[in-house]
Amino acid sequence: MRMIIFIICFYTLPCFADSIKEVKSCTSEQGEEIQLLSLKTIDGDTLYLKFRNIITGAFIDNPSGSHDFVGDIAFSKCINNSIIFALEYGSPYTKGCLVNGWGNGDKGKNEPEGFCFAERDKPESIWFGKDNILVVIKNKENNGVKDTKYIIYDSNKPDGERSSHIDKLPSNTGYKIFNLK
Repeated sequence: MRMIIFIICFYTLPCFADSIKEVKSCTSEQGEEIQLLSLKTIDGDTLYLKFRNIITGAFIDNPSGSHDFVGDIAFSKCINNSIIFALEYGSPYTKGCLVNGWGNGDKGKNEPEGFCFAERDKPESIWFGKDNILVVIKNKENNGVKDTKYIIYDSNKPDGERSSHIDKLPSNTGYKIFNLK
């Protein structure tokens, strides 16, 4: 319901037009534009994705409930035909997603493809492999749940099992590595 109200307000009320801003626009591997939009409120930013004239919640692990994540934009970047972004939504956590395309989804609907992450530290690099994508987060001062040097999110693992805690990075053979700093 909130998404319908947002869309109606976006296109009909000029007062909302000033508070909705394009944060970043990236081109997918298919050559289509993916836009990250922000609805700025007194509480902070609420993020949305726009693709093929469809607006959906930016946090693709919970697109209908993305309005639950409000905070300050930590970063947004276009990398290797993908968009990665994060929101600081509650000290000390950062929640973000990497969106690398748009597909038909399980139910035949247009849905963003990618995965999300949530940690205390921001990602330091993205590894694009032939069969998977890794988001690498250095576990500074062991801020994570486990006492390891790195936290890795792997696109090939199912939600809930996507993150791994490791002390040594995997071999970088077969990966294109992009540093976020």
